[in-house]
Amino acid sequence: MTTISHQELRPGAMPPNASISRKLREFYNAVQEEGIPDRFLELLERLEQAEKNAKSVNAK
Repeated sequence: MTTISHQELRPGAMPPNASISRKLREFYNAVQEEGIPDRFLELLERLEQAEKNAKSVNAK
């Protein structure tokens, strides 16, 4: 595998991984903007309630 140093790039040329980095950043930002599905929120609420119930039973 050959690597290209920054000195070997043409002036104004992007590093070889720049497009991969840009696409990953765009994907990450898109995922961040998505809302959490209601079904998942309901499951989290049920889990939290079950944990509270388990703690109160263990505390007695």
